[in-house]
Amino acid sequence: MDGIQGASGAASRSQGILRDVAGAQVISKTLEKMNTFQTLSGPAVDAGYQFRKDVLHAAGIGTMLNTIA
Repeated sequence: MDGIQGASGAASRSQGILRDVAGAQVISKTLEKMNTFQTLSGPAVDAGYQFRKDVLHAAGIGTMLNTIA
């Protein structure tokens, strides 16, 4: 009986993780669209946003961690 409950708990955790990942992807795409503007040579991304995305995010600066166990 404990094995079934454990499997059920693991399945619900994995569904929660998938939901979080999907939400993060939506937010990422939204921010990308909000920081992209049209120029004569085509679409361009705001330099400040690009720096934060490429450098600070890759270093883990400014990220929030989910500390709920």
